[in-house]
Amino acid sequence: MTSFSPATEGQWLKKVEAVLKGADFAEKLISTTADGITRQPLYQPVTGGARALRPVHGPWAITTRMDQMNPAAANAQAREDIDNGVDGLVLVMAGAATARGAGVKASDLAAALHGLPLHAVGLRLEGGTKDAEALARHIDKQPLDPARLSVSFGLAEAGPVAALMKQGFAGPFMVADGRMAHEEGMTPAEELGLTLAQGVAHLRALDTLSDSDLARAVGMTLAADQDMFMTLAKFRAARLLWARVLEAAKLPAEGLALHGETSWRMMATLDPHTNILRATAAVFGAGLGGASSFTVLPFSQAQGLPNGFARRVARNVQIVVQAEAGLWQVDDPAAGAGVIEDLTAQLCDRAWAVFQAAEKGARPKPRPEATSSLPAVGTTAYRLKEEYQPEVEG
Repeated sequence: MTSFSPATEGQWLKKVEAVLKGADFAEKLISTTADGITRQPLYQPVTGGARALRPVHGPWAITTRMDQMNPAAANAQAREDIDNGVDGLVLVMAGAATARGAGVKASDLAAALHGLPLHAVGLRLEGGTKDAEALARHIDKQPLDPARLSVSFGLAEAGPVAALMKQGFAGPFMVADGRMAHEEGMTPAEELGLTLAQGVAHLRALDTLSDSDLARAVGMTLAADQDMFMTLAKFRAARLLWARVLEAAKLPAEGLALHGETSWRMMATLDPHTNILRATAAVFGAGLGGASSFTVLPFSQAQGLPNGFARRVARNVQIVVQAEAGLWQVDDPAAGAGVIEDLTAQLCDRAWAVFQAAEKGARPKPRPEATSSLPAVGTTAYRLKEEYQPEVEG
């Protein structure tokens, strides 16, 4: 059997020049992102790069929002989600920035969680101190060992942490959340840098903890959008940057609890079924980039509270890429790929500069013009003649 001779970069360039017919190479084939990151048309493999690994080998946790205001309805939705493949619930509490006018009230939390198998599913809280205390009280009344539960409290302040640890919870207790920066129109590097600064502030607020407790007390949440390669690089960069922070702080190299959610700003309100494709690209990037857990916003989320059909599709987007595509089976599968390694390295450098500036009080300004990614299909081009009825609660 005769093998082909390896192609050289020079041979490739000759082919490209023939196709360009005198057009400028850089203008046609090299692009620059809003962060100033250069994207080349061709990359060489990379060896020996740092790995961005999930703390434990296995699939990321598939999570779904519990944001229904009626506790009985929230409970029914959660049961359906759990029965159909979800690993965790995101408890979106009323008043939280992510609730968007909906959310579970702290006084309704016990009813919303009644009878759910909390020993078998993870919980992520998006709320404040009173919400965290309400959740802790509810669990305290159950025949459950807090130390054996998977609960991320998502706190922005350190006040309740000592009491939660005394009750036996393992954390994470505080979360550095980049989604708001993303929604303000920040670039990927700015989102990462500001999230890193927030995480370091949380470490300082918890500095009375032991080193081992402190290293796992803070988690991180990032937005994932339809640019799957940039999303993949962003999630890889988050792990590498956090490892650098822990090293600089002389803390144990604890694996970061890294949560992702599909970008709110990429969601189309017209022809919203196209959001299913955007969500799939986002899951692909975040899953291969090393997310520990992920939430897909149902495709009709921007139109109101999604109904059962939209929630089912959101679940199944993740189930398909895990169970049928098997995207979780290889740890850090993009390691060594020149394009991803280069994007990751450039993101790390720029995000670290944003972080250092934020430490000195200089924060990037929001970009109102970039707070929507302006989806094209169904919104500005290829419009439906007549929109379908929204898949939202009646």
